[in-house]
Amino acid sequence: MSRILIQNANIYDGTGGKPFRGCVCIDGAKIEKISRDMDTRGADEVVEAEGLALSPGFINTHSHMELEIIKHPAMRSVIEQGITTECLGQDGSSVAPLTDDLVQELADNMAPLAGILDSPYPWRSFKEYMAAASAANPAARFVSLVGHGTIRMNVMGNDNREPTPKERERMQSLLAQCMEEGAKGLSLGLIYPPGSYANTRELIEMARVVAQYDGIMMVHMRSEKGELLESVDEMEQIVRASGVRLQISHHKALGKPNWGKVRQSMAKIDALQAAGFDLTFDQYPWTAACTGLKVCCPGWAYEGGEQGFQHRLLDPAAYQQILGETREEIVVRGGAEAILIASVATREYAWMAGKRMDEISARLNMEVGEAVLHILQHEGPAVTAIYFSIAEEDVAFVMRSPWHCVCTDGIIGAKPHPRAFASFPRFLGAYVREKGVMPLEEAIRHITSEPARRLRLWDRGLIREGMDADLVLFDPETIRDVNSYLEPELPPVGIKKVWVLGQERL
Repeated sequence: MSRILIQNANIYDGTGGKPFRGCVCIDGAKIEKISRDMDTRGADEVVEAEGLALSPGFINTHSHMELEIIKHPAMRSVIEQGITTECLGQDGSSVAPLTDDLVQELADNMAPLAGILDSPYPWRSFKEYMAAASAANPAARFVSLVGHGTIRMNVMGNDNREPTPKERERMQSLLAQCMEEGAKGLSLGLIYPPGSYANTRELIEMARVVAQYDGIMMVHMRSEKGELLESVDEMEQIVRASGVRLQISHHKALGKPNWGKVRQSMAKIDALQAAGFDLTFDQYPWTAACTGLKVCCPGWAYEGGEQGFQHRLLDPAAYQQILGETREEIVVRGGAEAILIASVATREYAWMAGKRMDEISARLNMEVGEAVLHILQHEGPAVTAIYFSIAEEDVAFVMRSPWHCVCTDGIIGAKPHPRAFASFPRFLGAYVREKGVMPLEEAIRHITSEPARRLRLWDRGLIREGMDADLVLFDPETIRDVNSYLEPELPPVGIKKVWVLGQERL
Protein backbone atom coordinates (compact mmCIF):
# COMPACT_ATOMS: atom_id res chain seq x y z
CA MET A 1 0.00 0.00 0.00
CA SER A 2 1.41 3.38 -1.00
CA ARG A 3 1.87 6.53 1.08
CA ILE A 4 0.71 9.73 -0.63
CA LEU A 5 1.48 13.20 0.69
CA ILE A 6 -0.75 16.07 -0.43
CA GLN A 7 0.98 19.28 0.58
CA ASN A 8 0.14 22.99 0.76
CA ALA A 9 -3.58 22.44 0.18
CA ASN A 10 -6.43 24.66 1.35
CA ILE A 11 -8.22 22.01 3.38
CA TYR A 12 -12.02 22.12 3.58
CA ASP A 13 -12.64 19.40 6.16
CA GLY A 14 -16.37 18.91 5.52
CA THR A 15 -17.65 20.44 8.76
CA GLY A 16 -18.55 23.80 7.26
CA GLY A 17 -15.67 25.44 9.13
CA LYS A 18 -13.19 27.81 7.54
CA PRO A 19 -10.47 26.18 5.43
CA PHE A 20 -6.91 25.88 6.68
CA ARG A 21 -3.64 25.43 4.87
CA GLY A 22 -1.94 22.10 5.49
CA CYS A 23 -0.79 18.68 4.42
CA VAL A 24 -2.62 15.34 4.36
CA CYS A 25 -0.87 11.99 4.32
CA ILE A 26 -2.72 8.99 2.90
CA ASP A 27 -1.49 5.58 4.02
CA GLY A 28 -3.24 2.86 2.05
CA ALA A 29 -7.00 3.40 2.30
CA LYS A 30 -6.92 5.76 5.28
CA ILE A 31 -6.01 9.34 6.13
CA GLU A 32 -3.00 8.81 8.35
CA LYS A 33 -2.00 12.33 9.32
CA ILE A 34 -3.00 15.97 8.94
CA SER A 35 -0.59 18.75 9.83
CA ARG A 36 0.57 22.22 8.82
CA ASP A 37 3.91 20.92 7.52
CA MET A 38 5.10 17.41 6.83
CA ASP A 39 8.40 15.75 5.94
CA THR A 40 8.21 14.38 2.39
CA ARG A 41 10.68 11.61 3.19
CA GLY A 42 8.91 8.26 3.36
CA ALA A 43 6.20 9.30 0.90
CA ASP A 44 5.84 7.25 -2.26
CA GLU A 45 4.19 10.19 -4.01
CA VAL A 46 4.05 13.91 -3.25
CA VAL A 47 1.17 15.94 -4.69
CA GLU A 48 1.70 19.70 -4.76
CA ALA A 49 -1.64 21.37 -4.03
CA GLU A 50 -0.65 25.05 -3.85
CA GLY A 51 -3.71 27.20 -4.61
CA LEU A 52 -6.06 24.20 -4.70
CA ALA A 53 -8.87 23.06 -2.42
CA LEU A 54 -8.84 19.61 -0.81
CA SER A 55 -12.17 18.29 0.38
CA PRO A 56 -13.75 14.97 1.31
CA GLY A 57 -15.09 13.03 -1.66
CA PHE A 58 -18.52 14.17 -2.82
CA ILE A 59 -21.48 11.94 -1.90
CA ASN A 60 -24.33 11.67 -4.38
CA THR A 61 -27.57 10.92 -2.53
CA HIS A 62 -29.66 10.13 -5.61
CA SER A 63 -28.24 8.00 -8.43
CA HIS A 64 -29.56 5.60 -11.04
CA MET A 65 -26.27 3.82 -11.76
CA GLU A 66 -27.43 0.35 -10.64
CA LEU A 67 -26.62 -1.26 -13.98
CA GLU A 68 -23.99 1.21 -15.18
CA ILE A 69 -21.61 0.25 -12.38
CA ILE A 70 -21.72 -3.28 -13.74
CA LYS A 71 -21.57 -2.39 -17.44
CA HIS A 72 -19.07 0.48 -17.15
CA PRO A 73 -17.25 0.15 -13.80
CA ALA A 74 -14.76 2.93 -14.65
CA MET A 75 -17.69 5.29 -13.86
CA ARG A 76 -16.13 8.23 -15.67
CA SER A 77 -19.25 10.39 -15.43
CA VAL A 78 -19.12 9.95 -11.65
CA ILE A 79 -15.41 10.24 -10.91
CA GLU A 80 -14.86 13.21 -13.24
CA GLN A 81 -17.19 15.35 -11.13
CA GLY A 82 -15.59 14.37 -7.83
CA ILE A 83 -18.19 11.85 -6.64
CA THR A 84 -16.70 9.05 -4.55
CA THR A 85 -19.94 7.49 -3.20
CA GLU A 86 -23.23 6.86 -5.04
CA CYS A 87 -26.59 6.06 -3.40
CA LEU A 88 -28.61 3.73 -5.66
CA GLY A 89 -32.11 2.22 -5.57
CA GLN A 90 -34.05 5.47 -5.89
CA ASP A 91 -37.63 6.45 -6.78
CA GLY A 92 -39.15 3.24 -5.43
CA SER A 93 -37.24 1.23 -8.02
CA SER A 94 -34.37 -1.09 -7.13
CA VAL A 95 -33.10 -3.98 -9.25
CA ALA A 96 -33.49 -6.35 -6.28
CA PRO A 97 -35.04 -8.28 -4.67
CA LEU A 98 -36.90 -10.27 -7.30
CA THR A 99 -38.21 -13.73 -8.13
CA ASP A 100 -37.75 -15.84 -11.26
CA ASP A 101 -41.22 -14.79 -12.44
CA LEU A 102 -40.40 -11.08 -12.06
CA VAL A 103 -37.17 -10.88 -14.06
CA GLN A 104 -38.57 -9.36 -17.26
CA GLU A 105 -41.28 -7.32 -15.57
CA LEU A 106 -38.84 -5.71 -13.16
CA ALA A 107 -36.36 -5.05 -15.97
CA ASP A 108 -39.14 -3.26 -17.89
CA ASN A 109 -39.96 -1.22 -14.79
CA MET A 110 -36.32 -0.25 -14.27
CA ALA A 111 -35.54 0.60 -17.89
CA PRO A 112 -36.55 4.31 -17.88
CA LEU A 113 -34.41 5.00 -14.80
CA ALA A 114 -31.50 2.55 -14.86
CA GLY A 115 -31.35 1.48 -18.49
CA ILE A 116 -31.07 -2.13 -19.57
CA LEU A 117 -28.70 -5.04 -19.06
CA ASP A 118 -27.70 -7.14 -22.07
CA SER A 119 -28.74 -10.32 -20.26
CA PRO A 120 -31.46 -11.16 -17.70
CA TYR A 121 -30.76 -10.06 -14.13
CA PRO A 122 -28.76 -12.93 -12.59
CA TRP A 123 -29.36 -11.98 -8.93
CA ARG A 124 -32.46 -12.55 -6.84
CA SER A 125 -31.88 -11.19 -3.31
CA PHE A 126 -30.72 -7.69 -2.40
CA LYS A 127 -27.53 -9.22 -0.99
CA GLU A 128 -26.81 -11.00 -4.28
CA TYR A 129 -27.19 -7.78 -6.26
CA MET A 130 -24.81 -5.92 -3.94
CA ALA A 131 -22.29 -8.74 -4.33
CA ALA A 132 -22.63 -8.68 -8.14
CA ALA A 133 -22.12 -4.91 -8.22
CA SER A 134 -19.09 -5.14 -5.92
CA ALA A 135 -17.60 -7.89 -8.09
CA ALA A 136 -17.54 -5.45 -11.02
CA ASN A 137 -14.99 -3.42 -8.99
CA PRO A 138 -16.51 0.00 -9.72
CA ALA A 139 -14.26 3.04 -9.45
CA ALA A 140 -16.53 4.78 -6.95
CA ARG A 141 -18.09 3.35 -3.81
CA PHE A 142 -21.82 2.75 -3.59
CA VAL A 143 -24.63 2.07 -1.19
CA SER A 144 -28.25 1.32 -2.03
CA LEU A 145 -31.79 1.73 -0.87
CA VAL A 146 -34.42 -0.89 -1.62
CA GLY A 147 -37.37 0.27 -3.71
CA HIS A 148 -40.88 0.19 -2.27
CA GLY A 149 -42.27 -0.39 -5.78
CA THR A 150 -39.94 -3.35 -6.22
CA ILE A 151 -40.99 -4.86 -2.88
CA ARG A 152 -44.63 -4.32 -3.83
CA MET A 153 -44.09 -6.13 -7.15
CA ASN A 154 -42.58 -9.08 -5.29
CA VAL A 155 -45.66 -9.41 -3.10
CA MET A 156 -48.58 -7.93 -5.09
CA GLY A 157 -47.43 -7.69 -8.69
CA ASN A 158 -48.72 -4.52 -10.37
CA ASP A 159 -52.15 -4.57 -8.70
CA ASN A 160 -53.76 -1.18 -8.07
CA ARG A 161 -55.21 -1.90 -4.63
CA GLU A 162 -54.47 -1.87 -0.92
CA PRO A 163 -52.49 -4.85 0.40
CA THR A 164 -54.21 -7.40 2.59
CA PRO A 165 -52.89 -7.70 6.16
CA LYS A 166 -50.87 -10.78 5.14
CA GLU A 167 -49.45 -9.00 2.10
CA ARG A 168 -48.46 -6.00 4.22
CA GLU A 169 -46.68 -8.31 6.64
CA ARG A 170 -44.83 -9.98 3.76
CA MET A 171 -43.77 -6.57 2.42
CA GLN A 172 -42.53 -5.51 5.84
CA SER A 173 -40.68 -8.80 6.26
CA LEU A 174 -39.02 -8.47 2.86
CA LEU A 175 -38.02 -4.88 3.67
CA ALA A 176 -36.52 -6.00 6.99
CA GLN A 177 -34.57 -8.72 5.18
CA CYS A 178 -33.14 -6.17 2.73
CA MET A 179 -32.18 -3.88 5.62
CA GLU A 180 -30.39 -6.82 7.25
CA GLU A 181 -28.60 -7.41 3.94
CA GLY A 182 -27.23 -3.88 3.84
CA ALA A 183 -29.92 -1.57 2.44
CA LYS A 184 -29.55 1.96 3.80
CA GLY A 185 -33.28 2.53 3.72
CA LEU A 186 -36.37 2.52 1.54
CA SER A 187 -37.11 4.65 -1.52
CA LEU A 188 -40.59 5.64 -2.66
CA GLY A 189 -41.57 6.55 -6.21
CA LEU A 190 -45.08 7.88 -5.79
CA ILE A 191 -45.56 8.82 -9.45
CA TYR A 192 -44.34 5.44 -10.72
CA PRO A 193 -46.60 2.38 -10.74
CA PRO A 194 -46.90 0.19 -8.75
CA GLY A 195 -45.55 2.35 -5.89
CA SER A 196 -48.01 5.09 -6.81
CA TYR A 197 -50.88 2.72 -5.95
CA ALA A 198 -49.97 2.78 -2.24
CA ASN A 199 -51.96 4.86 0.21
CA THR A 200 -50.47 6.77 3.13
CA ARG A 201 -51.34 4.03 5.64
CA GLU A 202 -49.24 1.53 3.71
CA LEU A 203 -46.30 3.92 3.56
CA ILE A 204 -46.43 4.59 7.31
CA GLU A 205 -46.28 0.87 8.04
CA MET A 206 -43.25 0.48 5.79
CA ALA A 207 -41.62 3.56 7.31
CA ARG A 208 -41.88 2.04 10.79
CA VAL A 209 -39.68 -0.85 9.67
CA VAL A 210 -37.08 1.57 8.28
CA ALA A 211 -37.11 3.54 11.52
CA GLN A 212 -36.37 0.39 13.53
CA TYR A 213 -33.06 0.13 11.66
CA ASP A 214 -32.29 3.87 11.82
CA GLY A 215 -32.53 3.83 8.03
CA ILE A 216 -33.67 6.65 5.80
CA MET A 217 -36.70 6.93 3.54
CA MET A 218 -36.06 8.86 0.31
CA VAL A 219 -39.17 9.90 -1.56
CA HIS A 220 -40.16 11.02 -5.03
CA MET A 221 -43.41 12.58 -3.87
CA ARG A 222 -46.83 12.13 -5.46
CA SER A 223 -46.68 15.56 -7.02
CA GLU A 224 -44.05 18.17 -7.77
CA LYS A 225 -46.66 20.19 -9.64
CA GLY A 226 -50.12 21.40 -8.61
CA GLU A 227 -50.30 19.27 -5.45
CA LEU A 228 -46.75 19.90 -4.27
CA LEU A 229 -47.79 21.28 -0.89
CA GLU A 230 -50.26 18.45 -0.28
CA SER A 231 -47.47 15.99 -1.09
CA VAL A 232 -45.22 17.60 1.54
CA ASP A 233 -48.12 17.31 3.99
CA GLU A 234 -48.21 13.56 3.30
CA MET A 235 -44.50 13.36 4.10
CA GLU A 236 -45.22 15.13 7.39
CA GLN A 237 -47.88 12.53 8.20
CA ILE A 238 -45.43 9.71 7.56
CA VAL A 239 -42.64 11.27 9.64
CA ARG A 240 -44.89 12.09 12.59
CA ALA A 241 -46.56 8.66 12.63
CA SER A 242 -43.42 6.54 12.17
CA GLY A 243 -40.49 8.59 13.44
CA VAL A 244 -38.58 7.76 10.25
CA ARG A 245 -35.79 9.98 8.94
CA LEU A 246 -37.08 11.18 5.56
CA GLN A 247 -35.50 12.90 2.57
CA ILE A 248 -37.51 14.43 -0.27
CA SER A 249 -35.85 13.58 -3.55
CA HIS A 250 -34.93 16.34 -6.03
CA HIS A 251 -37.15 18.96 -4.39
CA LYS A 252 -38.65 21.37 -6.93
CA ALA A 253 -41.86 22.85 -8.37
CA LEU A 254 -42.57 21.67 -11.92
CA GLY A 255 -44.52 23.79 -14.39
CA LYS A 256 -44.82 27.56 -14.59
CA PRO A 257 -48.16 27.74 -12.70
CA ASN A 258 -46.37 26.18 -9.69
CA TRP A 259 -43.21 28.28 -9.65
CA GLY A 260 -42.65 29.88 -6.26
CA LYS A 261 -44.46 27.18 -4.28
CA VAL A 262 -41.10 25.98 -2.97
CA ARG A 263 -41.15 28.93 -0.57
CA GLN A 264 -44.22 27.42 1.09
CA SER A 265 -42.88 23.87 0.96
CA MET A 266 -39.59 24.99 2.49
CA ALA A 267 -41.49 26.70 5.31
CA LYS A 268 -43.19 23.38 6.09
CA ILE A 269 -39.82 21.60 6.15
CA ASP A 270 -38.32 24.27 8.43
CA ALA A 271 -41.24 23.91 10.84
CA LEU A 272 -40.81 20.13 11.03
CA GLN A 273 -37.09 20.50 11.66
CA ALA A 274 -37.84 22.99 14.43
CA ALA A 275 -40.20 20.43 15.95
CA GLY A 276 -37.39 17.88 16.13
CA PHE A 277 -38.09 15.75 13.05
CA ASP A 278 -35.37 14.86 10.54
CA LEU A 279 -36.88 15.89 7.21
CA THR A 280 -34.39 16.92 4.52
CA PHE A 281 -34.10 17.00 0.73
CA ASP A 282 -31.70 16.88 -2.17
CA GLN A 283 -31.62 18.78 -5.46
CA TYR A 284 -29.91 18.74 -8.84
CA PRO A 285 -28.80 22.27 -9.82
CA TRP A 286 -30.60 22.50 -13.16
CA THR A 287 -33.88 23.91 -14.49
CA ALA A 288 -34.86 20.77 -16.38
CA ALA A 289 -36.05 17.42 -15.03
CA CYS A 290 -35.41 14.01 -16.56
CA THR A 291 -37.32 10.73 -16.29
CA GLY A 292 -39.21 8.26 -18.46
CA LEU A 293 -41.51 9.54 -21.17
CA LYS A 294 -44.12 7.25 -19.64
CA VAL A 295 -44.76 9.78 -16.83
CA CYS A 296 -46.77 11.78 -19.37
CA CYS A 297 -49.37 9.00 -19.17
CA PRO A 298 -51.77 8.46 -16.24
CA GLY A 299 -50.59 5.97 -13.63
CA TRP A 300 -53.78 3.91 -13.78
CA ALA A 301 -52.94 2.98 -17.38
CA TYR A 302 -50.00 0.91 -16.10
CA GLU A 303 -52.01 -1.36 -13.82
CA GLY A 304 -50.78 -4.82 -14.75
CA GLY A 305 -47.41 -3.42 -15.78
CA GLU A 306 -46.13 -2.74 -19.28
CA GLN A 307 -48.28 -5.53 -20.72
CA GLY A 308 -51.39 -3.95 -19.22
CA PHE A 309 -50.47 -0.55 -20.66
CA GLN A 310 -49.89 -1.91 -24.16
CA HIS A 311 -53.18 -3.78 -24.03
CA ARG A 312 -55.08 -0.59 -23.12
CA LEU A 313 -53.53 1.28 -26.04
CA LEU A 314 -55.22 -1.22 -28.34
CA ASP A 315 -58.64 -0.62 -26.78
CA PRO A 316 -60.24 2.42 -28.50
CA ALA A 317 -62.11 3.69 -25.42
CA ALA A 318 -59.13 3.24 -23.07
CA TYR A 319 -56.82 4.81 -25.66
CA GLN A 320 -58.95 7.96 -25.85
CA GLN A 321 -59.00 8.31 -22.07
CA ILE A 322 -55.22 7.84 -21.85
CA LEU A 323 -54.72 10.30 -24.71
CA GLY A 324 -56.81 12.99 -23.01
CA GLU A 325 -54.91 12.74 -19.74
CA THR A 326 -51.57 12.57 -21.55
CA ARG A 327 -52.33 15.82 -23.40
CA GLU A 328 -53.12 17.50 -20.08
CA GLU A 329 -49.83 16.32 -18.55
CA ILE A 330 -47.86 17.56 -21.56
CA VAL A 331 -49.35 21.03 -21.08
CA VAL A 332 -48.45 21.02 -17.35
CA ARG A 333 -44.87 20.07 -18.22
CA GLY A 334 -44.53 23.07 -20.52
CA GLY A 335 -45.82 21.77 -23.85
CA ALA A 336 -44.21 19.90 -26.71
CA GLU A 337 -41.38 22.39 -27.08
CA ALA A 338 -40.34 21.81 -23.42
CA ILE A 339 -39.91 18.03 -23.78
CA LEU A 340 -36.68 16.70 -25.28
CA ILE A 341 -36.23 12.98 -25.96
CA ALA A 342 -33.02 11.75 -24.31
CA SER A 343 -32.93 8.09 -25.34
CA VAL A 344 -34.94 5.47 -27.20
CA ALA A 345 -34.68 1.70 -27.42
CA THR A 346 -34.42 0.96 -31.16
CA ARG A 347 -32.23 2.08 -34.05
CA GLU A 348 -35.33 2.87 -36.07
CA TYR A 349 -36.21 5.74 -33.76
CA ALA A 350 -32.65 6.70 -32.78
CA TRP A 351 -33.09 9.96 -34.74
CA MET A 352 -35.39 11.20 -31.97
CA ALA A 353 -32.64 11.43 -29.33
CA GLY A 354 -31.74 15.08 -28.78
CA LYS A 355 -34.90 16.40 -30.45
CA ARG A 356 -37.93 18.07 -28.87
CA MET A 357 -41.43 16.69 -29.09
CA ASP A 358 -42.76 19.52 -31.28
CA GLU A 359 -40.18 18.62 -33.96
CA ILE A 360 -40.75 14.89 -33.50
CA SER A 361 -44.54 15.13 -33.68
CA ALA A 362 -44.28 17.25 -36.84
CA ARG A 363 -42.00 14.67 -38.46
CA LEU A 364 -44.40 11.88 -37.45
CA ASN A 365 -47.30 14.00 -38.74
CA MET A 366 -49.13 13.52 -35.43
CA GLU A 367 -50.57 15.68 -32.68
CA VAL A 368 -48.12 15.67 -29.74
CA GLY A 369 -50.21 13.50 -27.41
CA GLU A 370 -50.69 10.92 -30.15
CA ALA A 371 -46.96 11.07 -30.90
CA VAL A 372 -46.07 10.36 -27.25
CA LEU A 373 -48.36 7.33 -27.15
CA HIS A 374 -47.07 6.17 -30.52
CA ILE A 375 -43.48 6.30 -29.26
CA LEU A 376 -44.34 4.41 -26.07
CA GLN A 377 -46.27 1.84 -28.07
CA HIS A 378 -43.37 1.35 -30.47
CA GLU A 379 -40.43 1.64 -28.05
CA GLY A 380 -41.77 0.35 -24.73
CA PRO A 381 -40.83 1.76 -21.33
CA ALA A 382 -37.14 2.55 -21.89
CA VAL A 383 -37.69 5.98 -23.49
CA THR A 384 -36.37 8.86 -21.37
CA ALA A 385 -37.07 12.55 -21.77
CA ILE A 386 -35.87 15.90 -20.44
CA TYR A 387 -38.53 18.36 -19.27
CA PHE A 388 -37.69 22.09 -19.22
CA SER A 389 -40.09 23.18 -16.50
CA ILE A 390 -38.27 24.51 -13.38
CA ALA A 391 -37.69 28.16 -12.40
CA GLU A 392 -34.09 29.32 -11.89
CA GLU A 393 -35.19 31.41 -8.91
CA ASP A 394 -36.64 28.31 -7.26
CA VAL A 395 -33.42 26.35 -7.77
CA ALA A 396 -31.34 29.00 -5.98
CA PHE A 397 -33.90 29.48 -3.19
CA VAL A 398 -34.09 25.76 -2.38
CA MET A 399 -30.31 25.46 -2.49
CA ARG A 400 -29.76 28.01 0.29
CA SER A 401 -31.48 25.87 2.92
CA PRO A 402 -29.29 24.12 5.51
CA TRP A 403 -31.34 20.95 4.83
CA HIS A 404 -30.15 20.84 1.20
CA CYS A 405 -27.66 18.49 -0.41
CA VAL A 406 -26.77 17.88 -4.05
CA CYS A 407 -27.63 14.93 -6.26
CA THR A 408 -27.24 14.07 -9.93
CA ASP A 409 -30.38 11.95 -10.40
CA GLY A 410 -28.26 10.78 -13.32
CA ILE A 411 -29.90 8.62 -15.99
CA ILE A 412 -27.56 7.51 -18.78
CA GLY A 413 -28.85 7.37 -22.37
CA ALA A 414 -28.19 8.50 -25.94
CA LYS A 415 -28.63 12.19 -25.05
CA PRO A 416 -28.73 12.12 -21.27
CA HIS A 417 -29.41 15.06 -19.01
CA PRO A 418 -26.12 16.95 -18.37
CA ARG A 419 -26.76 16.57 -14.63
CA ALA A 420 -25.41 13.01 -14.88
CA PHE A 421 -21.97 14.41 -15.75
CA ALA A 422 -21.53 17.75 -13.97
CA SER A 423 -24.00 18.46 -11.14
CA PHE A 424 -21.41 18.87 -8.41
CA PRO A 425 -19.03 21.16 -10.38
CA ARG A 426 -22.06 23.18 -11.51
CA PHE A 427 -23.15 23.62 -7.89
CA LEU A 428 -19.67 24.73 -6.80
CA GLY A 429 -18.97 26.88 -9.87
CA ALA A 430 -22.18 28.41 -11.18
CA TYR A 431 -24.02 28.72 -7.88
CA VAL A 432 -21.43 28.96 -5.10
CA ARG A 433 -18.64 30.92 -6.81
CA GLU A 434 -20.56 32.93 -9.41
CA LYS A 435 -23.97 33.48 -7.76
CA GLY A 436 -22.69 33.44 -4.17
CA VAL A 437 -25.55 31.32 -2.78
CA MET A 438 -23.36 30.27 0.18
CA PRO A 439 -19.70 30.24 1.27
CA LEU A 440 -17.57 27.48 -0.23
CA GLU A 441 -16.96 25.84 3.16
CA GLU A 442 -20.72 25.53 3.74
CA ALA A 443 -21.21 24.19 0.21
CA ILE A 444 -18.62 21.49 0.89
CA ARG A 445 -20.58 20.46 4.01
CA HIS A 446 -23.70 20.06 1.87
CA ILE A 447 -21.98 17.49 -0.36
CA THR A 448 -19.76 15.63 2.11
CA SER A 449 -20.45 15.31 5.84
CA GLU A 450 -24.18 16.06 5.65
CA PRO A 451 -25.03 13.33 3.10
CA ALA A 452 -22.70 10.99 5.02
CA ARG A 453 -24.74 11.70 8.16
CA ARG A 454 -28.01 10.99 6.40
CA LEU A 455 -26.74 7.69 5.02
CA ARG A 456 -24.97 6.79 8.29
CA LEU A 457 -21.61 6.53 6.51
CA TRP A 458 -19.42 7.24 9.51
CA ASP A 459 -16.16 6.32 7.75
CA ARG A 460 -16.25 9.15 5.19
CA GLY A 461 -17.42 12.73 4.60
CA LEU A 462 -14.76 14.42 6.75
CA ILE A 463 -11.03 14.99 6.50
CA ARG A 464 -9.94 13.49 9.81
CA GLU A 465 -7.11 11.21 10.80
CA GLY A 466 -8.31 7.60 10.63
CA MET A 467 -11.13 8.32 8.15
CA ASP A 468 -11.29 6.65 4.77
CA ALA A 469 -9.20 8.44 2.16
CA ASP A 470 -12.00 9.54 -0.19
CA LEU A 471 -10.72 12.93 -1.31
CA VAL A 472 -11.14 15.51 -4.08
CA LEU A 473 -8.53 18.08 -5.10
CA PHE A 474 -10.02 20.92 -7.16
CA ASP A 475 -9.43 24.50 -8.24
CA PRO A 476 -12.13 26.66 -6.62
CA GLU A 477 -11.50 29.43 -9.17
CA THR A 478 -12.20 27.29 -12.24
CA ILE A 479 -14.41 24.38 -11.21
CA ARG A 480 -17.49 24.47 -13.45
CA ASP A 481 -19.75 22.51 -15.78
CA VAL A 482 -19.08 23.11 -19.48
CA ASN A 483 -21.54 20.63 -20.95
CA SER A 484 -25.03 21.27 -22.32
CA TYR A 485 -28.25 19.49 -23.18
CA LEU A 486 -26.96 18.83 -26.71
CA GLU A 487 -23.42 17.95 -25.56
CA PRO A 488 -24.09 16.42 -22.14
CA GLU A 489 -21.04 14.16 -21.90
CA LEU A 490 -18.39 16.89 -21.88
CA PRO A 491 -16.51 16.49 -18.58
CA PRO A 492 -16.44 19.40 -16.14
CA VAL A 493 -13.31 21.48 -15.53
CA GLY A 494 -11.43 22.23 -12.32
CA ILE A 495 -11.31 18.74 -10.77
CA LYS A 496 -7.61 17.88 -10.49
CA LYS A 497 -7.47 14.57 -8.63
CA VAL A 498 -9.89 12.11 -7.03
CA TRP A 499 -8.94 9.42 -4.54
CA VAL A 500 -11.26 6.57 -3.51
CA LEU A 501 -10.01 4.59 -0.52
CA GLY A 502 -6.58 6.01 -1.21
CA GLN A 503 -6.51 4.93 -4.85
CA GLU A 504 -6.13 7.69 -7.41
CA ARG A 505 -9.10 7.45 -9.78
CA LEU A 506 -8.53 10.72 -11.69
